[in-house]
Amino acid sequence: MPMSSKKHLIGAHIKPKIRSWLLLFLVTLAFFATKSIISALKSIRTVQISSNKEFPKHRLFSIYLNALEVNLASNWSEAYAGTPQLAGTNLEMVHWTKEKFEEYCFDSVEIDEYDVYVSYPVDQSLRLLEAKDSSLVYKPTLREKELPEDPVTSIYVPAFLGYAATGNVTSQFVYCNVGTKEDFKKLTDLGVELEGKIAIIRYSGYAQIFRGVQVQFAEKHGMIGVLLYTDPSQDYNITIQNGYKPYPYGPARNPSAIQRGAVQYLELGPGDPTTPSYAIKPGEDDKPRTDPFVTTPRIPALPISYEEVTPILAKLSGHGYQVPGWDGLIEGFDYSTGPNPDYTLNLYNKQDFNISTMHNILAKIEGENPEDVIIVGNHHDSWTPTAGDPHSGSAVILEFIRSLNELVKLGWKPKRSIWVASWDGEENAQLGSTEFCEYYSKQLQKNVIAYFNVDIGANGDKLAMGASPMVYDLLRQTAELLPYPSANGVQGSLYDHFKLVSNDSIRNLGSGSDYTSFLDHLGIPAVDFGFSNDESKGPVYHYHSIYDSHYWMSNYGDPGFVFHNLMAKYLGLVVINLSESELIYLRTAPYGNKLTQFFDALNIPERWLERSVSSIAGGQEFDLTQLPCSFRYRGVRSFKANASLGTLQELVDQVRTNLKMLTNTAYGFDNHVQDLQNKHNHYSQLSFYQRIRLHFQTKNANMKLKYFERHFLNPGGLPNGRSWFKHIVFTSGRDTGYGGKQLPGMLESIEDDDYNRYLDALTFFNGVLEGLIKLLKK
Repeated sequence: MPMSSKKHLIGAHIKPKIRSWLLLFLVTLAFFATKSIISALKSIRTVQISSNKEFPKHRLFSIYLNALEVNLASNWSEAYAGTPQLAGTNLEMVHWTKEKFEEYCFDSVEIDEYDVYVSYPVDQSLRLLEAKDSSLVYKPTLREKELPEDPVTSIYVPAFLGYAATGNVTSQFVYCNVGTKEDFKKLTDLGVELEGKIAIIRYSGYAQIFRGVQVQFAEKHGMIGVLLYTDPSQDYNITIQNGYKPYPYGPARNPSAIQRGAVQYLELGPGDPTTPSYAIKPGEDDKPRTDPFVTTPRIPALPISYEEVTPILAKLSGHGYQVPGWDGLIEGFDYSTGPNPDYTLNLYNKQDFNISTMHNILAKIEGENPEDVIIVGNHHDSWTPTAGDPHSGSAVILEFIRSLNELVKLGWKPKRSIWVASWDGEENAQLGSTEFCEYYSKQLQKNVIAYFNVDIGANGDKLAMGASPMVYDLLRQTAELLPYPSANGVQGSLYDHFKLVSNDSIRNLGSGSDYTSFLDHLGIPAVDFGFSNDESKGPVYHYHSIYDSHYWMSNYGDPGFVFHNLMAKYLGLVVINLSESELIYLRTAPYGNKLTQFFDALNIPERWLERSVSSIAGGQEFDLTQLPCSFRYRGVRSFKANASLGTLQELVDQVRTNLKMLTNTAYGFDNHVQDLQNKHNHYSQLSFYQRIRLHFQTKNANMKLKYFERHFLNPGGLPNGRSWFKHIVFTSGRDTGYGGKQLPGMLESIEDDDYNRYLDALTFFNGVLEGLIKLLKK
């Protein structure tokens, strides 16, 4: 057969296939184009309908704020703060909260349950003994004093620490200051014997160290038990020594106050110690559980008041070393380390460790776009019948939903869905919220725009905020809309107040409350805010004590519940602002500024700068689609490290260049977002074509805003047993557990003098920067 005939036959055979595939492609293209146009038309119609309902944002604000002219926060506080509420218990309160959510017209309200490993107190005791014959010298009650003025103090609440091991130990004891890594190094350097001893450690402030890390450091140094107390020096000037009367007669700390809490190793991750990165619901008994002692201690520990620890500490005076800066305000104790060979402590702790059910309550108002979700959360469990932590937040949440209901009753439907959660088990390392985030990770990463946490809603008059940089502008602009209650005739906005008391500084989030899983694990922008007491002026807040009561709140924390009310106003306006803006009210430029600040703060060893990078990082490809909680959209799916760089200095210089470029690009993108929002604000003046174009521009910009934070997730997480933490910018400190640390992969590798690990973290960070620059330029 001639060659031309063969070509003809082959062409005849192939062309029908090409035509078929081309036809299929055109049909598919037409389908999706038609679908997009229909979506745009629906969007235009939705905007027109919404406008016809006459719910502009300023009217929503007005109706919402008007509902809060009636202040019911004290009622809610009193209702919550009357009974014990350990994690997984008090179902009566759970159902009461659910009924309130249903009363205020949510589309759906459900109880979302998880089976978790948790501990409950059985018995505790402490005895000071003569070493020579074990005779009893002193036996603390481990109880807070009942106060006739405060009714709930008659309720007995055991002094215990969640997850502290069951044990009965007797040994000499050592004063270990705050129990930080540096404190234990100092003791070791001084030659103080720690092995086999019991540690007495004072609690620290919020940002310094979590109690679980204190116990962990003691255990690592061979100590067999821990006793934790609150030193009155933590109360700044508001002390009995300075002439202030103790609660209930004045603002100073009651000497018998005891701080309870959990001692899980929070720096390794929150949630159920036996189900890291996954969750188990009731009935899912086939799922495996891991060893709880990876993240919980094997030694017993107890809390005690400073009044009852004083006779014990006094026995250390004159023994061991007096370390500068380790002193406090306990009278009769010179803050010597000890030990004193003449005395021992017998510490007994018995707990019931079991699998118990946590009961989250989740209420939803479906928005016009149900795939855009805003979550507001607070927890309902507590160590004592409490008015501050968490039920000042619970009261704020009920006021928030009560006022939203006034809008719903008028026919308002938010543009974006609003979910409200009441978490269980927060006090035991955020059990309820963490299991929820792990179980629904894909749905949450796909849909949630931001999470707002109201733990302590108000126990004072000072606004405190921590947040992802994406939310800074929203928080500041909304604070300008509310007046701050005048003091001494001084008038101003809530934002004026915030600038005055915080120097306009929004803190970096670490861990310690229910925002942790949303930001650190799922990459969802988060906020933690509320009104706190000014520690330098008082009154002293009795954290995790029986004295954190409705009586204390009414007389000292927030008389008149003025700041509960203001917090409810602020929360509502923030949520409405985010819900009702056509362009998602998140901004990228503050992130660029913060990243530059964090990177500049790293103390890179000079001897590293001339080392080679190409052999380790050059050409390495990073796949960003392998997150265990992956989602459908990803602006940057992978990147390859630059193989042409020779030294670390060159790579660092490139990172600095990319940081500057990202910041500049982000400012341009944010201006573009604002321009689009301005067009929506004058929507009626746009032509049909302009509306179609605006629809697609808005959709594109919102996708970038919604998922921007997700790009800072590393699928492998942090090294050294901290793989649960996926965020490369924000996490809790590995040696603190509470306070936030920034760019932890690079920071910790510098601390560990690990060049290769630093290079991996830097290379990944640089790739993310380059990807985000491309994303925002599209």
